[in-house]
Amino acid sequence: MASFDDNAARAKRRKIEGDATFPVTAEITSYQQLRDILRFQQNISQQTKQGIRQFKEFLASIHGDISESEKSKKLQVLEKYCASQYVKRGDETPPICFTDLVSIWNFAESNNEESTLSLIPSVLASFLKTVSSHLEFREFSIELSKYLLSNENIKLFNRGLTASKSKEHLISPCLRLLTEIVSFDGGAVAKVVYAKRDITLKRLDVFLTMRKLQVGKITADRRKPTLRRIAQRYLLANLRYQSPAAKAELLSQGKLIKVFIEDIKRDSGDIVVDIIKTLDKFVVSDAVLSRNVKSRLLSRWNLERFATLYGYEKDSEEIIPEGVSVSDEIHKFLLSVCTNVEKGVLLSDNGWYSSGNSTEPLINDNETISLGLDAPSHFDKFNEPIPIRNGNLSTLIQFLRPESDTRQMQLLLKIFQAAPELVYDYFSKRNMFNSDPKPTQAWLGESAFLFSTIQLPVPQKCGFREGSPTVPPPVSVAIESILPRPLTQQMLTRCINQNTEIVTLFAIKATTAALRKLRGVLKMFDSMGSSNPELWSQASTKLMNEFTSRCPTMKDTIIAFRQSPKDDLLQRDALLELLSLYYQVAPTVAFEQKFDVSLVLVEVLDQLSNDELSTENRQLLFSQLQHILTISQHSPAMRWWQKPAPLTLSVFTSVLKVAVEKQEHSARAKINSLLQDVLTQDSILIQPGSFEALVLSIQLEDENTPVPWSFIDNCLTRLAKRPVPYLDQVSSLPSKSSLISPILVVISEQWPFIVKAQDEMNELFTASWISKLLGYLMEYGEDKNALTSVRDTILIETKVKKSRSLLKKAFDHGTEAHRLVLAEEARMGGTRTLPSSSATQEVNLSDVFGKMQMADETHAGLYEWEREDLELAIDQGYIGNLILCVCSEHEEVRRQAMAGLSRFMAKLKESSFEERRTIYVLVGELLETVKGLGLDTPAPFIVGELAVRMFAILTNPSHKLYGKINTFLNRSPQWEVGKIPSYWIDKILYHEPESDDGNREEIGWLLDLFVCGLKSELDMDIYRRAGVFERLFSLYSSPSLTGGLRKKVLHLVYRVCEIGGSTTLITRAAALSWVQGQAAISDAHSSTLRALATELYRTSSSEWVNRWSGSALAAAVMSTGASSKIRPFASPTSKYTANPAQPLINTNRLPTHPAPGLDPKSTSKKNSDRSPLSALNSSTDPPYL
Repeated sequence: MASFDDNAARAKRRKIEGDATFPVTAEITSYQQLRDILRFQQNISQQTKQGIRQFKEFLASIHGDISESEKSKKLQVLEKYCASQYVKRGDETPPICFTDLVSIWNFAESNNEESTLSLIPSVLASFLKTVSSHLEFREFSIELSKYLLSNENIKLFNRGLTASKSKEHLISPCLRLLTEIVSFDGGAVAKVVYAKRDITLKRLDVFLTMRKLQVGKITADRRKPTLRRIAQRYLLANLRYQSPAAKAELLSQGKLIKVFIEDIKRDSGDIVVDIIKTLDKFVVSDAVLSRNVKSRLLSRWNLERFATLYGYEKDSEEIIPEGVSVSDEIHKFLLSVCTNVEKGVLLSDNGWYSSGNSTEPLINDNETISLGLDAPSHFDKFNEPIPIRNGNLSTLIQFLRPESDTRQMQLLLKIFQAAPELVYDYFSKRNMFNSDPKPTQAWLGESAFLFSTIQLPVPQKCGFREGSPTVPPPVSVAIESILPRPLTQQMLTRCINQNTEIVTLFAIKATTAALRKLRGVLKMFDSMGSSNPELWSQASTKLMNEFTSRCPTMKDTIIAFRQSPKDDLLQRDALLELLSLYYQVAPTVAFEQKFDVSLVLVEVLDQLSNDELSTENRQLLFSQLQHILTISQHSPAMRWWQKPAPLTLSVFTSVLKVAVEKQEHSARAKINSLLQDVLTQDSILIQPGSFEALVLSIQLEDENTPVPWSFIDNCLTRLAKRPVPYLDQVSSLPSKSSLISPILVVISEQWPFIVKAQDEMNELFTASWISKLLGYLMEYGEDKNALTSVRDTILIETKVKKSRSLLKKAFDHGTEAHRLVLAEEARMGGTRTLPSSSATQEVNLSDVFGKMQMADETHAGLYEWEREDLELAIDQGYIGNLILCVCSEHEEVRRQAMAGLSRFMAKLKESSFEERRTIYVLVGELLETVKGLGLDTPAPFIVGELAVRMFAILTNPSHKLYGKINTFLNRSPQWEVGKIPSYWIDKILYHEPESDDGNREEIGWLLDLFVCGLKSELDMDIYRRAGVFERLFSLYSSPSLTGGLRKKVLHLVYRVCEIGGSTTLITRAAALSWVQGQAAISDAHSSTLRALATELYRTSSSEWVNRWSGSALAAAVMSTGASSKIRPFASPTSKYTANPAQPLINTNRLPTHPAPGLDPKSTSKKNSDRSPLSALNSSTDPPYL
């Protein structure tokens, strides 16, 4: 019995492995095999299922790692099978495709075979995905898609999409198949899918809803193909390929979009990036979709969900592939949609004029008393949140955390720039910066954000869009953009008094930046207040009062400065800058407390006397000195002529000594300007040029001749303290003009005391200084008769022969050995320079000016710019190199440059570069100009150089020529090349500069343009016709022109010699006569002028010039003291080189009469019609020799 039971038990245990496994079919090599394994039968057996799986594996193998020949064979098999499964029908219904598979799917649907219902759509999706990149399957696949979506088969999708949500194995394959159908061939069948939307889009919002298990627990592998992920891919495919109307209808389904975005932070990184890019490209950037449709997607709630993605990497444990960053992508997306009016979020506003403001001017009449901004009807009454247009953005910015994420800070700042009305709205609602001022992470983040907010530019016209505002914006709104509400006076004072340097520096720098911004706003109020100046002036006063109630007091700032360590030069420099701005911008605050700046000045001068200072510390000290002098310029209590205990000289003379002896600092020019103002305002010197003469007389002392500082200080202080008696004596001096400095009278009065002291060395040093001062004052235009009278008076009292000898040579400095050349200013110089001590010293002009840079033979500018990001290419100067290629001598290079500039314009138009509009106009006008000139010949270099220099200025709106450049670009879409030089000469030399201190910079820019733009004979012809040289020769003689600018004029002359245009310059512009006249004057560039005279004659056609001038010019060159080695013309850079055996000029064709204008009496009218240069131009020889 027991044995029977055991056998019975064993009989019930059946081994099913062998029965369940279907024999593996051989590899598919023909379409007949596919037909056999996929043949429809009236039942769904294991064999049928195995055949379907084998077909799926066959499809997968095509994408596998197989050879191209093997793949081609399999595709041929598949193509033949598709042809065998394609049956056309006579009516308009789509052909029948995949008869067997679809029949099996229908049979499974009728018999509720869930495994087959899941398997068939999965295989069809794999098929469409496999053949999507093969053109031969396109027609069949499209017909298959239409057949599957026909009325007879749509029920199959309905069966899967209506299944319970727990049966994902039925839903997911249908969604995958629909996704492939929508995406196939760029959406060729997408409209058919949308036409069946009652089924194809059924319950999509349900499928997108994450299951509770998924919400409660974030799985480690977020890329697992969940139902939500598959549904997301399906919706994204519809947003990509559906028509604008279909997309608009989808986006209007609020519930669908909500569940799509709701749990986006829990999705995998790849799908999140795909969602962001799809929405950006196919929805937000779709110009056909209306703004209302985009606004439905970018609602307040959805924007907040998007903003949560900033912390995706921080909160996620998922390993993100390299190069994929969700936070970067969402940052780009939000920057785009929040700062562009066309993207559906941003609404144009009126800046500081809120939507609830009235901008109508206040009505004043004789029967009422105008209360201005204090009138009850005026709008400046906002202490609570004001009405705004950008409500969605207002909600979003409150959700951001700029203190903890730099990207969120950048987004918020960009929103503030795009919608200035939100600055007040943000700070009126946000409570921040309440913690103790300590360098914690949160405090540092908030302080960085507030400082960046202050640094935002002031919106043009305060943000007013239509016309010009007639009334000022609310002061309560404007102040939030200048010094935000969290930065109260109490908070800033606490920060300044902290012992932590970074906290103190923040308060100082923030207040400094706010003062600069306030100055800009006040200037804007002043410029816009022409219609109602009283009202705008009242607004300026109210704004200043509001600012002073928030900024630190002068007392606290001075205390902080006095308590700051003297070795902390950075902090002291920042505090002095803040104090100087108080005097310039907010004098009411500055005058609240007395500040003895002279003592601070003494300390700085004492530190500067230390020769062991590092370069950085010396620069900081000179910066402090500059701020102190600014304070002293505005402070009426400044004691320039006092002599504090540590100093042996007065404060003024001590500063002058430092400015003269320490020349290697950037603040020197401004310090000299301030000292010059003091001397001229106190009537010590008669004109600014006299200050330059004073500085030169001190600077040019050699090491063996000390400067008599005590005597100089004594004369300056006497005149400053008792000016009236000395001014009366000035009027008694013999003079033909009123240009005579009163300091000379004091020197004459004090000289006898030097003689009576019987200190021969001191007398000699003092006489040497007086001699130089008299000579330089004469050179700078002071009356020679008066100077001679002073010199003679001093000579009467002088007994020492050496001193008398020096004084007698006061006006003859050209041959004195002590006249050393000053170092040229870095750019255009603040002090005039004087000539070398040796008149016969040889000067190498190529060392002085450098050699002319020839064109880059590699033409790297054609392609360098495309290798970099657009903004980086602009900053690195690659676009400038591209522009200069239009001047190349090679036609192919010029054509490539034109094409490159066109591509650059296209990229620029699509970029977000701030100055893209003006640069776009510039490049467009350049292209039109070059096209007008024709590509057969190179464009003149003056055109290319002008474009490059204007390009650099347009990227820097703070440049002093920015306005003039824009005016030039607005004149015409095409430039008149021949009028370019005369236009800029007129606008710069004959018109006032745009800024008070911009004259020298504008002239320097013009001269640099002319030098760099002269590289060919064509440029020379343009210059000649525009009269460039005659005008610049006249400019050279201007008393206000600095030595650096004069050097640029001489550089232009040398450039003419380099390109072989000397003959033209000599005969047309009288260049040698001009050089002879300038070299005769005591000038810093006398030796350079003499060398230029030699170079002009040497590089000209000497035979022609001698015949033209009757050998007078050769004698003139020798009379200047130039080198006697006058050689035949052989310019190293000109392609026309003299050959001794064959003269350059055809002498048989030369006219025998002199040039017109040289001898009018002996020149007939007939001959005067033909100049020597016209003979040159008509000959076979080159025109510019």
